[in-house]
Amino acid sequence: METESHSTFLMEFHTQQEKFSSPDELISPIKELLEKYIGEVKEVYRRCSDQSVSLVLDCAQKSIATVQLKSSGLVLMNIDIGGEDSSAFNQEASKKFETDVKEKLAVVASKTICPIKRGGPLDRFRYLTNERLLEYDVDRVVADVHSPFQHIQIFHTINFGNLLVLDDLQNLAESDLVYTETLIQRGKIDYTGKDVLILGAGDGALLWELLKENPNMVTMVEIDETVMKLCSQHLRSACGSALDSTTGPHHRIIVGDCLAELDKLKSENVQFDFVFSDLTDIPLSIKPQNKEWQFLLDVMEKSLSVLKPNGQFLTHGSGVSSVQSLADFELHLKNLKPQVEFKRCQAFVPSFMEDWVFYQVWKLANE
Repeated sequence: METESHSTFLMEFHTQQEKFSSPDELISPIKELLEKYIGEVKEVYRRCSDQSVSLVLDCAQKSIATVQLKSSGLVLMNIDIGGEDSSAFNQEASKKFETDVKEKLAVVASKTICPIKRGGPLDRFRYLTNERLLEYDVDRVVADVHSPFQHIQIFHTINFGNLLVLDDLQNLAESDLVYTETLIQRGKIDYTGKDVLILGAGDGALLWELLKENPNMVTMVEIDETVMKLCSQHLRSACGSALDSTTGPHHRIIVGDCLAELDKLKSENVQFDFVFSDLTDIPLSIKPQNKEWQFLLDVMEKSLSVLKPNGQFLTHGSGVSSVQSLADFELHLKNLKPQVEFKRCQAFVPSFMEDWVFYQVWKLANE
């Protein structure tokens, strides 16, 4: 028998601070409303202090509600509904419940978060986290593989098509052509007859779109051959036939470490008109992730060393909501040797569910 999704409703209510002095005047109406919406309520646990009152309530012997009353007037409530009872208390019912609680408790403000679903056959693939929670309408697991380097998953989603996920972070979906077009600055940069280096971008989308721009040669360095194989099978609307062969009239793919390859290219005095870094996102903080920052700095410095004097280094940053992360990245750019100038732009990327920031970097003329 297939397990159904369990739902957890997260709610908060803000009441007047003085109401905390009589907690049962808040608790009793909550119990009454839970009985109205779910069934018989039994209090199974209570803990009290000067700052809070915490309760666990058994609802109809099939659901659990936890309630926390704070001395500030904040009321936090979690309602866990079993899969077999999901029709009894759904999102529509939760909104009505929220309205009733507001009226009963004379609430100043409230918020109900749409239910978090767990336990269903695809629920473990539903959410991706990176300092925030993103929910995807996954209806099928296309690929789920561990390579020597990372955990590779491709999910089919109803709204975004196939979605590439690396180590639980979304990378690119079939819906995300705008990501690649903004990264290459399509219509703003002329790649005709140019030599281009791509670092990363194992999904093949960047290579595919650049080959449409009539370059002389595009060299791509990707460490994980498994990513390329899976994307060539399941992300073809994004990568086309770019990954079908490691060599072609205008491209070559090197399977290897980008830092080692950059050192090799420099030692051979090979230079490029454009270098793309489509590797890991910039870290969201400095202190806990010094290795990630150091890796990105090494990539940028080594990339500049193989860039022609009038060339450009192009990369992505992070979401516009990651203000501090972007500021840290730009500070690193300002401290690069040789010195550089840069500009940034942004575009809404469908599967990222927010505007993403992209950078164009070039060396100062006197450097």
